[in-house]
Amino acid sequence: MQVGNPFLEKLLMEACLELSRSDAVVAMQDLGAAGLTCALAELSARGGCGAEVDLDRVPRREALMNPLELLLSESQERMLVVVRAGAEAEVQSVFARFELPAVAIGRVIDEPVVRCRSQGEVACELPGRALVDEAPRYVLPAAPPAGLETRLAADLAPLAAEPPSVNGLLELLSAPNCRSRKPVWRRYDHMNGTNTLAGPGEADAALLRIKGTPRALAVALDGPGRLAALDPRLAAETAVLESALNVACSGATPIGATNCLNLGSPEPEAGYWALSETVAGLAEACRLLGVPIVSGNVSLYNETAEGPIIPAPVVGMVGLLEDRSTAVPMSWHEDDEIFLLGDPGWEPSSLAGGEYAWRRGELGGRPLLDAAAAARVVRFLPALIAARIVAGAHDLSVGGLGVALARMAIASSCGASIDLPDPAARWPSATLYGEAAGRVLVSVAPQDAERLATAAAAAGVPVLRLGRATGRDLAVGIGPLPHLQIPLEHLRQAWETPF
Repeated sequence: MQVGNPFLEKLLMEACLELSRSDAVVAMQDLGAAGLTCALAELSARGGCGAEVDLDRVPRREALMNPLELLLSESQERMLVVVRAGAEAEVQSVFARFELPAVAIGRVIDEPVVRCRSQGEVACELPGRALVDEAPRYVLPAAPPAGLETRLAADLAPLAAEPPSVNGLLELLSAPNCRSRKPVWRRYDHMNGTNTLAGPGEADAALLRIKGTPRALAVALDGPGRLAALDPRLAAETAVLESALNVACSGATPIGATNCLNLGSPEPEAGYWALSETVAGLAEACRLLGVPIVSGNVSLYNETAEGPIIPAPVVGMVGLLEDRSTAVPMSWHEDDEIFLLGDPGWEPSSLAGGEYAWRRGELGGRPLLDAAAAARVVRFLPALIAARIVAGAHDLSVGGLGVALARMAIASSCGASIDLPDPAARWPSATLYGEAAGRVLVSVAPQDAERLATAAAAAGVPVLRLGRATGRDLAVGIGPLPHLQIPLEHLRQAWETPF
């Protein structure tokens, strides 16, 4: 088991950032998967050169490691730095100031091979490109799992047509996948470094100041959960779009992503299909947003005697906020107008793979995603917030509109009067609990409502007025159906249900 050291990694990052501003450094790469082997091969392949390395000089945590173990060790908190000849002392002095060891382990050579020695003997010698550009592709037969088409064909219309109830919304809000995560995040000092502007639970994304500038970084992590049991490609796209939407809700523009893909064995046809579909979905959504994936992790063979886990793509997104004074919270104020941005998503298909359907035992249905429309909302929000039109924002994800409204009411300590139009009454449960991606609740001051409508029309983003913030209850009306009226205290009690 690897033993992480977050504080040491923080020091390493700060030292490397300082060195990046110096002409002493030619290139840098962290030591992730496959350790030195990967970093040496990739740097030399990209540079069209080679490297000679003395493995006896490599710092190690454990004694008696053989050359193979040294080359494949994935110990964290390490960086491979290529230094301009003659500048070694300058680089070592920077690391020394951060109390980090820095050792010269080899040199760059013209011959395009990576040659490593141990105790004077050649331990390995091969071209770096053999492990990079010329690596063999491992392609297996792929096919969807048996019975998937039957599950996709499940009719969710009866569930979507059921009228929602107060107890139903409170039960969903208290579900483990919806309730407050405070018991989890309060166990770690998220204020370390004094840069936290919006911490866990306070907004859709954490917000961190960049000292010495007016900027801030927004960071979010998201995954669609059970959606991948029906469509792993769509689930991966949703993970990207929802994490991007989270940072956009604070006013930041998404600029980079990382991923953590958790799946079963890729050896059966269904397992390889799930893996290939997941990767394709990530790529499609990132290309659509113009956001690069800068790192990632894949965990395979997650299975029990009952079979593989549901594919679980998780995406971390970082966004840049040029002026942190424009950031908005996940809340509204008394008399604010409340709007829904994006396609309302009132169809039965919006329940497929969602929390409400699964809690009701409906494990099928064909989920749909308009990725292009969701991407328009992602691009629209930062501009809208920078123009100071929006007072608060929160995306619709697990639990749909009902949970999103409850979350904003709880965060604001202010209720709301919501009236949804008659067409929503055809599928009231889908209206309140559907989880179609690409939708955001925003609050605006009454005098800014017209500005919002004008900006949304220009951006091609649907906008619908839902109601206004007022009182101490959340009151939701769906067409001619009876109103749901829930006191804030009842919402808060449900949301703060202990694990």
